[in-house]
Amino acid sequence: MNVDSPNIKSLLSQSLTQMFLTDRLIRFIDEEGISKLLQSMRRFTIEEAIEAFRQKLGYKLQDRVRLRMAKAIIDLLHECEYLEKNNEFYLWIEGKSIETKLSTDEFKVAKDTFKGQVDFFEKCIIYADKFLNGNPPLYSFDSNSTEIWEEFLGNTEFRFARSVLINLLFSGRDDNANVLALCYGPGFDILQMQEQYNIKVTALDFKDIFQSQASHRIVNPKSVKWIKSELWKGFGTPLPFNGGTFDIVFFTCADPYIPEDSRDYVYRDIFRVLKSKGILGILTRSYPDVERKFVKDPFVRRGTLCHDFSESVCEGWYGFYHAHNSLNLFKAIGYRIDTVMLNASIWRLDKP
Repeated sequence: MNVDSPNIKSLLSQSLTQMFLTDRLIRFIDEEGISKLLQSMRRFTIEEAIEAFRQKLGYKLQDRVRLRMAKAIIDLLHECEYLEKNNEFYLWIEGKSIETKLSTDEFKVAKDTFKGQVDFFEKCIIYADKFLNGNPPLYSFDSNSTEIWEEFLGNTEFRFARSVLINLLFSGRDDNANVLALCYGPGFDILQMQEQYNIKVTALDFKDIFQSQASHRIVNPKSVKWIKSELWKGFGTPLPFNGGTFDIVFFTCADPYIPEDSRDYVYRDIFRVLKSKGILGILTRSYPDVERKFVKDPFVRRGTLCHDFSESVCEGWYGFYHAHNSLNLFKAIGYRIDTVMLNASIWRLDKP
């Protein structure tokens, strides 16, 4: 599918995937009895809502991931204007009933056009009830899940976002840039970079399970230097490279899997391995900010909350971070913030 076609751009601009995801999670909230429970409470704090979820619905909200899912539900209902907020209290808006927005035709188009993305979220939301009741994660990064991740990470929206980030990082640069594809996954990052530019790629992930997929997908696998994962122990440990090695670090869809207390280390170490005038490109999402300074689009705000909730059922998920916290972190490390765009989902950071 051509991501540059007018039809795809039109569908993306209409936020159809975000609308689909919002409708799907709103339906879950209704079917689970969450909306009915909150309506009966009328006025409550987030802590009271969480306790009600435990007592009335049996949810095992004892860890940071499941607690975050509960908060995402409240934030979504507030964002969709089912709840109003006054200081720390939430109030179900009188006479407001749960409803979905997508027509039958729009629902079908979303399912057909964005299948990999829609199917992934659908499976995650179907499993969310079991996960909230204490069951283990649905998906991990293991050999049993490689096809699931391939279908999801290869979706049309992510491909479009990667193309935007690639143009942002490489436009105007000479060929033969030395690039680190960090957490390369099924290889879509490398493929899209190679399709557009003549670059030297070093590929590293915290597991080697995707290397076969990636090497079969990309244009010239022999041109890529594959680094064994055993040389890197994952986020919070040093990258196996000397300082000042890379012109560009390409880092997509992995920031929400960095533990919060490791983020400073991770981005400082990326800073270390970049050359002077090097560039870090990040593709992620940012948790909707109250001020709407960073995440402005209402559909993206809702879709991001739904995405955060849904992917929480996957092992290792820490969630989307607030853009202002990321901004402060990157500045403190020494990055120059060149570009933050598309509702703080695409970042270009330069090393002076």
